[in-house]
Amino acid sequence: MKYQIRFHLARGENYMHWQVKASDGSIRYIDPSKHQIEMIGCKLINKVGTARSVNKKGVKSVCGWIECDNYWPIGNDCIPIDDLERLYYNPIKDVHWRRDSDDGDFNWDNTYYDNLVTNGKNVHILHEIVPF
Repeated sequence: MKYQIRFHLARGENYMHWQVKASDGSIRYIDPSKHQIEMIGCKLINKVGTARSVNKKGVKSVCGWIECDNYWPIGNDCIPIDDLERLYYNPIKDVHWRRDSDDGDFNWDNTYYDNLVTNGKNVHILHEIVPF
């Protein structure tokens, strides 16, 4: 089963929680103040056309998420993130996935990672895919 994980920004009970949508259609919300999420076999997804529309109009719409093979919520601060690089996505400011080390010349859309981990509303690279 595949999962789509994104930060949920629609108003309501699950506002600013992580939304985990399974390929069978089921949805789960995880409170970032209580849990980190470790994701396995990840790809950064971006619907660039929708992201451009969000960027131009400043109106939120779902256009980016993390697709992963598996995930599990763990207690908050179980995985230290101090030495981990952060990924970020905000189509109102920039239409592509970015990394802290990026100078803005490269987009990270459709890149793969062995493991990612959340911390609050942020996503960090736990393990990158090592090429053969």
